[in-house]
Amino acid sequence: MNKFNVQHSDDFWRNGFQMIFENGVTISVQFGKHNYSDEGKTTAEVAVWDMTGNWYIVDTDEHKLIKVENGSDVIGYCTPDVVAWIMDKARKINN
Repeated sequence: MNKFNVQHSDDFWRNGFQMIFENGVTISVQFGKHNYSDEGKTTAEVAVWDMTGNWYIVDTDEHKLIKVENGSDVIGYCTPDVVAWIMDKARKINN
């Protein structure tokens, strides 16, 4: 299994990448036409899930990632600093 996966399309439908950390958590950073972003000019959409299918979102009050109880969700309009912060938190999730 690749730890890095690049997603690209010529029509800018899907552009971004995924990374899988040693803890089995995947982070997806997307900035295509149909993502919650400004098509990569200044923001991207981020999704985080673990190897058992649990998804995570940002708890802005507690400044941490929290597990989504039912279903999935993405974190929209993330600046590069926020993407880096999410990556750091995702790689530290204990499964």
